[in-house]
Amino acid sequence: MGLGMGVVLSGCMLLPPPSPANPMAVLPGDMLSPDVPRAHDTLVILLPGRGARAADFRQRGFFDAAAGHPFDLVAADAHFGYYRERTIIERLHEDVIGPAKAAGYREIWLAGISAGAFGALMYAAAEDVDGLILLAPYPGDRDLVAEISEAGGLQYWDADNSTAGQAHQRVVWRYLQSMPEESPHLKVRLGYGTDDNFASAAELLATTLSSEQVYQTPGGHRWPVWLTLWRDILRTGLQEPLVDSGRAAYNDGVETGLAHPVSKLVKVRTGD
Repeated sequence: MGLGMGVVLSGCMLLPPPSPANPMAVLPGDMLSPDVPRAHDTLVILLPGRGARAADFRQRGFFDAAAGHPFDLVAADAHFGYYRERTIIERLHEDVIGPAKAAGYREIWLAGISAGAFGALMYAAAEDVDGLILLAPYPGDRDLVAEISEAGGLQYWDADNSTAGQAHQRVVWRYLQSMPEESPHLKVRLGYGTDDNFASAAELLATTLSSEQVYQTPGGHRWPVWLTLWRDILRTGLQEPLVDSGRAAYNDGVETGLAHPVSKLVKVRTGD
């Protein structure tokens, strides 16, 4: 099993995934209709973790926390069935992001929790998106994360010759490795609890970002922690890229501006 995906996580309970045959729904259901007036030019699309559904974001306070901020907000019902059937990118593009662009949104962000954050990265690796909010991102199989860590971090990982993990997971990490050069204008925010099972993997991702892009709070893989991180990120705002110092340092192989320098990465937890 992949890192943490074969166990029950307190924030992403493993439930039998529903059928992915139907188009992906969004909440509120009419938000992407061309007939509904847009309040803002920016749209943030929430993606749930494994076992969660779109309605959980409303129940857990994410919509209330976003009230008054300068963007529109929807939650996509990107349940685990889409990942199981390998249709997550297609359905997001056809059912959510395509209609959002047709409705006139000029800037689109994907904001995912756990497996939803991994889904956001899968989409960004294949299609254009303006911003990513990654909360406690699921990192893929344990052996892949360990291989990257043992190489000294993403900067030194030999992606071309890696056979660790699964192919789609390597695609995501390869994208993260090349993101500073190939997507210099992508706006990224990373948040995780310091006691999260995936915190060590988040450290690897954080080395490609500036300290201003990385948010930490005490706690584990739980909804209250994610809500705190969501509020902190929204308090800072989504308008500035906040990327130059961290990505320049990543490209140069130095520590300046990094939240978590490569030389200070912690070991991947193997007992989670």
